[in-house]
Amino acid sequence: MKIEYSIKQSTPKFNLEAWLSENEPVINKVHLKKLERLYQHYVELKDEFRDFLNSTERIVDASGIPMSAIDVYNAIEFYKIRIEKLWLIFNLKLYKTYNVNKETQVRYIVMRAFWIDEKGKPFRKFSKNLGAESKVLVKGKIPVSELESVEDYILTLMWDLYYFEYISDDEVGYDEEGNIVIPNE
Repeated sequence: MKIEYSIKQSTPKFNLEAWLSENEPVINKVHLKKLERLYQHYVELKDEFRDFLNSTERIVDASGIPMSAIDVYNAIEFYKIRIEKLWLIFNLKLYKTYNVNKETQVRYIVMRAFWIDEKGKPFRKFSKNLGAESKVLVKGKIPVSELESVEDYILTLMWDLYYFEYISDDEVGYDEEGNIVIPNE
């Protein structure tokens, strides 16, 4: 199929390098060791995405079937969502919310984090209940050690979910409680 205009003369709407540099992750030094392997995966994924976007060859899927233009578009969106999920892990943002027990009126502190659905929309996915506000707060603040513990817990959940979504089932395992476990390499 031939396109009836010069694509090189039009202004591109998606600049990969600008998009990647605007959102380059800043990894918290506390989590650097834990995320080191995942960061290496991120670098490889970016390179793979660049190669895909810059390819002038006929593009085929994993089964060797030629991809249509809409398939290529969907593949690009798939890469973008996958990279954005990694950004959420590297640039972890926790949001503090409260749940109130209707019977006792006790306020519980809950820390939450977002994930991205298959359409690229963020949604609340991860949460950790810290307990009753009166028992958690010290001088009106959540202790740093408690926040670090929550960050570690949520990062582990995010990391495991990412691998569960993008690595074949034979590379993940399950613990005795049915939780997804990623084997250490």
